[in-house]
Amino acid sequence: MRRPKRSFTPEQKANIVNQIETDRKSGLTLNEAIKKHDIYVSLYSKWKHQLAVGIHSSLRNNKAPADTEKKQLKIEVQKLRAIVLSQSQAIADLKKEMNLDW
Repeated sequence: MRRPKRSFTPEQKANIVNQIETDRKSGLTLNEAIKKHDIYVSLYSKWKHQLAVGIHSSLRNNKAPADTEKKQLKIEVQKLRAIVLSQSQAIADLKKEMNLDW
């Protein structure tokens, strides 16, 4: 039977990694220490690497920074398109006034 998907906060992840490290220093094997927290070795390794690199924010479950930047860029593109449209309309109106056909 598959275990239900769980999510951990960045603080929980950091605490679990630190507790596993403490358990290992007290004599437990890596597998024994990880079993206490009911996670996989690969997940522990991923979290440990992220902490070692100092990327605490990368432990977050969401992809907020990339999504936020993407949303901001989409909004900027929409604004620029609106500006281009209004300028194109203004140019077309001026051409009509001057009776210029390009």
